[in-house]
Amino acid sequence: MARKSLVAGGLALLAAVSAPGAAQSAEFGASPWLKGYTDIFGGVIPSVPGFYLRTDVYDYSGSADTTILNGRVDLGVDQNFTATVGSLTYVTPWKPLGGTFAVNVTPTVVAMDVDVGLGIPTFTGPLGNTVGGFTVNRGDNNFALGDMVFAPAILGWNEGNWHWNVAMFVLAPTGDYSTDQLANTSLNHWAFMPRFAATYFDPQTGWQATGAVLYTWNTENTATNYLTGDIVNLEGTITKNFGPLGVGVASYGMIQVTGDSGAGARLGAFESEVYGVGPIVTFTTSPDPTKALTVIVKYYKEFNAKNTFEGETFDAAVSFKF
Repeated sequence: MARKSLVAGGLALLAAVSAPGAAQSAEFGASPWLKGYTDIFGGVIPSVPGFYLRTDVYDYSGSADTTILNGRVDLGVDQNFTATVGSLTYVTPWKPLGGTFAVNVTPTVVAMDVDVGLGIPTFTGPLGNTVGGFTVNRGDNNFALGDMVFAPAILGWNEGNWHWNVAMFVLAPTGDYSTDQLANTSLNHWAFMPRFAATYFDPQTGWQATGAVLYTWNTENTATNYLTGDIVNLEGTITKNFGPLGVGVASYGMIQVTGDSGAGARLGAFESEVYGVGPIVTFTTSPDPTKALTVIVKYYKEFNAKNTFEGETFDAAVSFKF
C-alpha cells in the first residue's frame, strides 16, 4: 500500500460518536463515548482539505444484573440497540502549530429495545411455606434521534511513519428522553471528551497500529439528579494490510475512574468497567485518498464487566471524501 493510501484508510475516522445507552455503566450504565469507535488510522488527519463522511451501523446486545434507569434500581436488564451514525468531518487548509486543523459533527439515529426482569427465587419460610419462583418482566422500545457529538477542534500532525492528533469532543443531549420510558435515546446531559490518538503505519510492510485514550467529564442529569463519574476509554487496533485488504484485531477498555454522585445515585459510587476484543477487516478501493471508499467491519466480545452491561458488538462502516 502506498503512503498516500494511509490517508484513504483514515478517512472519516477522526470523529467521535455517542450511542446513548450503549454501554450500561453509571446512570443507564451509559458512557457518552461509543465503545470501540476509534479504529484503523485513528491518529491520522487526512492531508487533503475537504469534507469526509463516515457512516456506521453499530449493533449492540448486552445484559446487566443491576443498573439504574430513570432513578430506579432495575434488576436483570437486557438491552439491544442499533445506532446509525453519520460522522461528517471538514478538514481545513489551516495549519496552526504546524498541524492540520479539522472540525466534526456526528448526529445519530437509534433503535432501542430494553427489557427488565425481576426474578424471585423459590425459598422455604420458617413455617415451611414455599414462596417465590416467579419473574416480573417489563420492556420498552424506541426509534428516535440520539444524542449528537461535535468537535469544534481537531489538530493532527505526522512525522515519518507516525501520525497523531488531539481533539475536543462534546456530547449534546439532542435525543429522545423521558423519565416515563425505559428505552431512551438520550443521556439527558452534556459531556466533554478530550481525546489523544496515534497511529504507526509502515507502508513497506503493511503493518498498522493505532491507540487512543479519551477522558469524559459528565454534567448532571437534572431530571434524576444523577451525576455520572468520570470515564476513561482506551481503544486500539493492530492490522496487516495485503494490498487493499487489511485484517487484524481491535480492542477497547471502558473504566470509570470517579464515582457517581447526586440524589439519584441510589447504588452509590457504582464505578464500572468493561473490556472488549475481536477481529477487524478493512478494504480500500483506491490508493488515491480523493477517490477511495473504505469499508470497515469489526466485532467485539465483551468480558470482565463490573457494574455494567456485558455483551457483544457488530459494527460495519463506510467512509469516503466528497
